[in-house]
Amino acid sequence: MKRFLMISSLAVLSQLVYISATAQSVADSSRQKIAGERTYYETLGKIYPADASVPVAETSLAGVKSYWFNKPLLNQKHIVIYLHGGMYALGSINSYRAMVSHLAKRLNLPIVYVEYSLSPEHPYPAAVNENLAVYRALQKAYPGYKFSIIGDSAGGGLAVQLVNSSVEAKLPVPASLALISPWVDLKTRNESYTSKQAADPILSRKMLHDHALLYNPATNKAADPSELTFKTFPPVLVLVGTDEVLNDDAKNLYQVIKPIQPRAKLKEFEGQKHVWPVSSIDSKASVEALRDIDAFVKAN
Repeated sequence: MKRFLMISSLAVLSQLVYISATAQSVADSSRQKIAGERTYYETLGKIYPADASVPVAETSLAGVKSYWFNKPLLNQKHIVIYLHGGMYALGSINSYRAMVSHLAKRLNLPIVYVEYSLSPEHPYPAAVNENLAVYRALQKAYPGYKFSIIGDSAGGGLAVQLVNSSVEAKLPVPASLALISPWVDLKTRNESYTSKQAADPILSRKMLHDHALLYNPATNKAADPSELTFKTFPPVLVLVGTDEVLNDDAKNLYQVIKPIQPRAKLKEFEGQKHVWPVSSIDSKASVEALRDIDAFVKAN
C-alpha cells in the first residue's frame, strides 16, 4: 500500500510539474510574441518625423512616466491628456512622439502623453488607476484649467474609463473627449469584427480577443468600456475609418452616448484604416481628422 501511495504521489507530482512547465512555456511564448509586437510598434513612430518646433519633456505625474508636449503653452489654461493605443500591451513615447507632436502643433495646446503600465505584466486595473492618478494630479496642480482627453484604439477605451473613474472619484469630468478608432468592446462581438475583416490589414478579432484576455484575465466586466453605464457624459467626437474591424465599436459608443449628450458627434472616414494619422500625418484624411479634433476640443 505504501509503495502504491508513493507511486501515486509521484504520478500526481509529475503531472503537476508537467502542467506547470506547460503553463510556463505558454507564458514564455506569449511574452516573446508581445516583445516582438512591441518592437514592431516602436517602428510606427519612425514613419514620418516629429514636428521639430514642438518641445517634448519627460516628467512624472503621480509616479507615472509621462511626457509634456508644448508645456510652455500652459498659460492658455487648457491641457489635453493623450491616452495611446496598442491593445493595452503595446505603445510608448517612441511609437507616438511623431503623431502627438503634429497634433500638439495643430491644437497649439499643451498635451500630456501618459505612458501607463502595459499588460500582461500589469493587467486591469493598473492602466485605469494610473490614468486617474495622473488626471487627479493635473487637476490639483492646475486648478481652474480645462482638461480634454484624446485617445486612440485602446486609449479610446481608457478615455471612456477615465470618465467613469472621474465620476466614481467625484472629480470634475473632462470638458470633452476626442476618440480615434476607439476599441470599446473587449468581448469582440460586434458584427464589424467579421464584416470588415477583409478590408482591415491591421487588426483581427483573434488578435484583439487574445489581448483582451491578457489585459483582463479575470474577465471582470468593469474592465470592459462597453459594460459601463453613464447618466451623463462629456461632449465626445468619435472618428473611425470605414475599413476597420472596430467600425461598430465607434458607432455603438456613439449610439449609447448621443441620448445623454447632444453634442456627441460621429464621423466616418471613407476608405481609412485603423488610426490612420499614425501611418500618414499629411494625408487628406489625417489633416481633416486633426482639424476636426482641434475644432471640437476648442468648442467644448
